[in-house]
Amino acid sequence: MVRFLRVGGAAVLVLTVWLGLGIFSGCSSGGRPAPGPDQLSGADLEQADHLFQRLTREHSLDLDKKALAIADALLAQYPTYSRNDEVLAMAVDSATGMGDTQGALDLCDKLVLGYPASPQMDRTLAQGMELATSVGDTLRAAGYYMAVYQRDPAGQTGPDGRPTATPLLAALDLDQLIELSSDSPTGALQPYLGFLKVEKMLTEGRVAAAETVVENLQARFPENAWTLAAHDLLFGGSGAAGGVTSEVRPHQVGILCPLTGRYALLGNAFYDAALLALEVTNSELGTAFELLVEDTEGDPVAGALAARRLCREEGSIALMGALMSGPTTTVALVANLWQVPLVSPTATNERIWELGEGVFQTNLTGLYETRLLASLATTVMLKKRFGLLYPDTPEGRGYADVFRVEVESWGGQIVARAGFPSHTTDFKDSILEIRQARPEVIFVPASVDQMVLLGPQLDFYHAGSLIMGLSNWNSDKLLEKSGDLLERAVFPNDLALFPEKWTGEFRSRWNDDNYPREATALALKSYQATRMLLDTMAQSGASSRLQLTHALRNRLASRDFESEGPDSFAGAVRMFSDQTIIPFPSGRFTEAWQLTEGAVADSLLTDPEAEFPQDGDR
Repeated sequence: MVRFLRVGGAAVLVLTVWLGLGIFSGCSSGGRPAPGPDQLSGADLEQADHLFQRLTREHSLDLDKKALAIADALLAQYPTYSRNDEVLAMAVDSATGMGDTQGALDLCDKLVLGYPASPQMDRTLAQGMELATSVGDTLRAAGYYMAVYQRDPAGQTGPDGRPTATPLLAALDLDQLIELSSDSPTGALQPYLGFLKVEKMLTEGRVAAAETVVENLQARFPENAWTLAAHDLLFGGSGAAGGVTSEVRPHQVGILCPLTGRYALLGNAFYDAALLALEVTNSELGTAFELLVEDTEGDPVAGALAARRLCREEGSIALMGALMSGPTTTVALVANLWQVPLVSPTATNERIWELGEGVFQTNLTGLYETRLLASLATTVMLKKRFGLLYPDTPEGRGYADVFRVEVESWGGQIVARAGFPSHTTDFKDSILEIRQARPEVIFVPASVDQMVLLGPQLDFYHAGSLIMGLSNWNSDKLLEKSGDLLERAVFPNDLALFPEKWTGEFRSRWNDDNYPREATALALKSYQATRMLLDTMAQSGASSRLQLTHALRNRLASRDFESEGPDSFAGAVRMFSDQTIIPFPSGRFTEAWQLTEGAVADSLLTDPEAEFPQDGDR
């Protein structure tokens, strides 16, 4: 066995001390340290080289157990061998491959602390950060990131001026931030860590402590943008690095949508629904909230400029919009710069929430939905064999790949997969290819228009499987055109985050004659998200953007779906049944789940005993 260096949490302090000494400054262009006076020679060097060659071979073949044994021998018998940094790097890989995350972390520590000039340093620091994050040791991961940042500050700074590992650093509590920064007072990350400390101190009401932090930042880093941002945050500004501050209006929400241009019809429906939600909320709660709308013209640049006006000049406490993914992305970057929470109810890009800690997507995105369906099919319905039938586009292939990974992680098997051209009208070959493998479930991440054509062909060619799709199937159009042919098809509820009564409110007040169906679908999402945002503002009593961001984060904390049995899917999943859309019939599985402390195999097929007909049967 490898003799791991057990340094634990102390590694963080050691790393930051080394940062203070400048050992990690600069890039990794230099070689490993020159061998000391105990440099190997003769038979010892020959034997060490022989072991190194064996290690390299076993490592290349992913024979992790053998590789670790050889690495242990080299490190123990020849501690002055000149290539021991490479030995440790390969040992890290092997320990990781064997699932020994703690052992791999300790080996990373040993390499970092023992070979500061090694060419393996950048890779090892990145591995250490990833490994520590994977086991929830955020402080240790942040210590590694500080070393990464110190070596290349420019390369580790995003386009918004924040460190690339902002989500990791922001997840640290105040005590961890203080510990992380205490041993490296001149480190390149200090101004940003100071800003985070001020942010968390103000949240806890520790104004005097925040003032002390700001004073220290002004003394040591007077011109740094994050020093200015911390000062702004302390004295009631936006907390935007380098930005102009304005008075925050705690009752005003900025709405961004295209009121003119190509998407004006959709944008006006979006805004009308938000106004309707405002009227209902103020009447129900006795509040006096206001909406201020800006026209994005459906353009990312216009959207960014509009967002800046709302944040800087109008002082909106929050933003909502901006309908489509392109403008929403630029709006999110501006909102993040000004520390203004943004709620996006309709953008479909899966990663917009990654643009900032205050960016929230309230629609169920495709990746979330895909994971939810995989969990339902495997853990509740106990399906084992799956087929993938998807549009042959980057998005369609992406959904199929995510579903495959999720199903396999739950012990399921993908027995067939077939793509089809996005504009085809003939799905015969793809359906027959899938049907030949006889899957129990076919996952079809297709659009409503595609399903209007595909649904009848799945029925005609006797697919014989439970069909699953995304939340866009929660559609009156699909129900009317193909609902009877997709009987018992399962798909997520795109409004799962909101109380069902809000949907009823919207339906009773919205005039369907004013807008086409597509616009009404977007309007419902706008109504729900506006209701949620205003309700959160009322319930939290937030008077600052930071307070509202924390309140929204608490309300929308879960980006993943955790099943606690069939009943947990009833509100999140829908199904076609008898020409209607109904909640997932969780009761069919609940009794068996309770009796067996888990699920038992079942099926939603209309005729679970039906055979799969061959081509000649038609």
